[in-house]
Amino acid sequence: MNKSNIKFKGIKYANTETDWMWLEEAEKLQRWITGKGADIGCGQRSITKEIIRVDIDKNVKPDILCDGIKLPFKDEELDYITSIHSFEHFENQYQVLKEWLRVVKKGGIIGIVHPDVDYTKKQNPEKDNDGLKQNPFNKHWHENNLETFIKQIEGWKELPFKVIDSGVACEYWSFYLIIEKI
Repeated sequence: MNKSNIKFKGIKYANTETDWMWLEEAEKLQRWITGKGADIGCGQRSITKEIIRVDIDKNVKPDILCDGIKLPFKDEELDYITSIHSFEHFENQYQVLKEWLRVVKKGGIIGIVHPDVDYTKKQNPEKDNDGLKQNPFNKHWHENNLETFIKQIEGWKELPFKVIDSGVACEYWSFYLIIEKI
């Protein structure tokens, strides 16, 4: 199958000719997002034109320049948050998820796409040092597969969420997880 011919409705800031893997991942989140939302760690692409693009890297020209750990939103201001290949870059993921749940309304969604360490290599600081010097925000603090990721976050029982969907985002590359605030 020629992946460059895949069509994805509503997705913005992505090149369908060269970015088919990201588009497959974004499609897994798309049906869950409606209303006002933020893309945390947006990089150079986001699912919709209307989404609030948040990133720590000023070079990607986000709408809001911040680290994603302390967000400039009111309590329960957002309907959803997406995080495509950014959650693994946070050292204290518990605090991050707690903050994201603060700004999402009850019944709101957090959609995470994460590389699957069963198929991607672990970062090796000695071998990957040049790339990390070019973009220090690219460090993976946590590397998981779907099973270890769910086990990790479900251990945070005091946080008000439940996992409502999960699965393969892009075969042999990544998984997704949909969390609902309760």
